[in-house]
Amino acid sequence: MFLAIIFLAFGVLAWVAVGVLFYFRKKALGKTDVMRTTETSRASDVSGMSPGTLVEVKGALRCESPLTSEMSEETCAYYLSQVVREYRETDRDADGDLKTRRRTEVVASNERFAPFAVEDESGAIGVKAEDAEVDALEVMNRFEKDDGSGGGSISLGGFTVNLGGGEQTIGYRHVEKILPVDAPVYVLGPVGRDGGISASDADHTGRFIISYRSEEQLEKKYKKDALVLALIAAGLFVFGLIFVGVGVAAAVGAI
Repeated sequence: MFLAIIFLAFGVLAWVAVGVLFYFRKKALGKTDVMRTTETSRASDVSGMSPGTLVEVKGALRCESPLTSEMSEETCAYYLSQVVREYRETDRDADGDLKTRRRTEVVASNERFAPFAVEDESGAIGVKAEDAEVDALEVMNRFEKDDGSGGGSISLGGFTVNLGGGEQTIGYRHVEKILPVDAPVYVLGPVGRDGGISASDADHTGRFIISYRSEEQLEKKYKKDALVLALIAAGLFVFGLIFVGVGVAAAVGAI
């Protein structure tokens, strides 16, 4: 009977995961719907719109006081720098067999924003990117294998992080993403009370997305994400169905 409970529990957990995946799939598709139904505005027209109005602007990213990213030292209006530890973890599966899996954890992260403007042929409109979903350009993805000495460290965001991860550590991946200055940018967000685009002071609970991609490329990305989530969910549903079936059979057999 105990074995039946274990199989049933794994099956139910798989179905719960399916529900979570479909929730995120719905969110991804919802973003494409909002993008499709929001007409592109001229930058010069945004400041005259009511606070909270959802607008879409496209143009070149201009920044008077740009940042310099920590890892790649690129000039940008936004960056996210992360150090990710990759390690091995050994545990037992449902059959009691030992399995070694590759895991990751973020050991250091720093995200910074600078006010910028989107400039098109009509003029420019200011953007405060805090609280936005930022789809930034990856400019670094470097893996460094752990040498086992445990003496390494990195400074990120003004803090020094020791990289001594233990014998299970495989290495560290250095990842950095940016919004480059003077490059094309796509912004979908609410008009703030100051006439720019921001979420902090706007009476709007909708989307706020900033991307280095074009609208068409971003929509394609979200659709691809939704498809991947659907395929994973389908696999987990079948996995759960098998486990529930085995669990029910085991429970009937134990009676």
